[in-house]
Amino acid sequence: MLLGISILGTLHLPTAHAEPPLTKAPNCIKRGWPATVLCGSTPCFVSSCGEGKCPYCFITGMENLAITAWAVYTCMNGDTVTGRALLFNTQPFNARLGPFCG
Repeated sequence: MLLGISILGTLHLPTAHAEPPLTKAPNCIKRGWPATVLCGSTPCFVSSCGEGKCPYCFITGMENLAITAWAVYTCMNGDTVTGRALLFNTQPFNARLGPFCG
């Protein structure tokens, strides 16, 4: 199961269902999420996070996993949004999955 999930991280997936805010979310950093992640060589900043179902998640089927928390990252090149990234905390063991770039 984990092998299948790690393979998803290498795929380029469609854009998010809903658009997260384009502002940085310092409260997410205080909650333990990284301030930035990389999608390829593109830096992405944390723009939203929460617990339970992710309203911005673009990976079909991820809602069926035992996701306890999520963070959405906005990837930018200059002033242009180039994509999104997702990180998840899952049950059991509070494992962190991602980033999943799309």
